[in-house]
Amino acid sequence: MSSIDIRLATPSDMDAMAVLYAEAFDPMQPRLSIEQYLTPPGAFALVAQIDSAPTTHENTSVAASVAAGYLIGRVASDETEIFSLGVANDFRRRGVGRALVETLCALTAAQGAKSVFLEVAADNPGAAALYRSLEFKAVGRRKNYYRDPGGARVDAIVMRFDLANKGLD
Repeated sequence: MSSIDIRLATPSDMDAMAVLYAEAFDPMQPRLSIEQYLTPPGAFALVAQIDSAPTTHENTSVAASVAAGYLIGRVASDETEIFSLGVANDFRRRGVGRALVETLCALTAAQGAKSVFLEVAADNPGAAALYRSLEFKAVGRRKNYYRDPGGARVDAIVMRFDLANKGLD
């Protein structure tokens, strides 16, 4: 697999992030959702890009980079919160989500964060497994926090990662 490049998102990444959000979560007003996540003070986004297969045009090989995933979070005092993480279906289980979370941890630890919090839907075992593999621990449960596409309510598992215990503080 091509290397994963993680960088801070810019305004020009909004459309790509909205497409990823729609694919991963909800196709209704994905750009508005992304914009709302970025509203709180301290909020920022990371974008994961992967080089796509080179294409040939007029005898010239051109490699393009595609957005494979995004992460939106914020730092508040000594805590980081992950608001949203989405990975394109074609790039799931290839290390994109892991690279985004690891980058967030390193960046926010450098800003003084001591811990990272997130909520993950109880019916999303793939995401929960990723976070557990990164040593996040379940610390709570929010009843009926999410609504699935069919309208059913789904609990959120609150998870925490201690940056200080990993030498990232």
